[in-house]
Amino acid sequence: METAPLGLPDSSVTMPEFLAADAQRRGRRVSLAVGQHLLHCGQGVDVFAVLVRGVLRVYANGANGREITLYSVAPGECCMINVMCLIAGVRCPAAAVAEEPAAVILFPRRTFLDWLDQRTDFRAYVFGIMADRVGAMMALVEEVAFQRLDCRLAAYLCQRAGGDGRLATTHDAIAADLGTAREVVSRLLKSFERRGAVALGRGSIRVKNAACLRDLAVGAGASADHP
Repeated sequence: METAPLGLPDSSVTMPEFLAADAQRRGRRVSLAVGQHLLHCGQGVDVFAVLVRGVLRVYANGANGREITLYSVAPGECCMINVMCLIAGVRCPAAAVAEEPAAVILFPRRTFLDWLDQRTDFRAYVFGIMADRVGAMMALVEEVAFQRLDCRLAAYLCQRAGGDGRLATTHDAIAADLGTAREVVSRLLKSFERRGAVALGRGSIRVKNAACLRDLAVGAGASADHP
């Protein structure tokens, strides 16, 4: 990790204003390259991090070696797992990795706890983000527990496709986001390709028939291809 000049994004509307000033006095800016971790599963946590640039992906690993994406952290936000570890004094149960070049401002744990105790605006900021993350993770649990994977994959493709219908991604990355095996994703994508819903390329997927994918996302047109 490389250090860089201090600063917080001017465009942030959810972050308390005092954080920008305190970043100059007590914060330390750290830059992360793509694929570099801010948090590792099992590590002790003694700093509070606020993302100021880029995107962090927070994920967990299962005993079978598979990954599942829990949520993403955007500029101006803090990480719920980071906050939980600081409050409870526990080791990190998940990992956070930079999906694109990122920068964070780090504050000591003691500073974080003082703010939490003394500042209502900081509590509103932290607990508001935590509430959003809990809601997102409850939705994730519902998806994993109750929705067929073919429906989830179709919905995922619909949501992630760009204006030209293309996704620059890999089967491994999709499997990590959906919490399944790459082989399962590859088999389902082949099934979607046979239906004419997508076209598969090296490192990319193109949506050819969005209406077909939407039908698959709600369970219409089900076939024996789903797991």
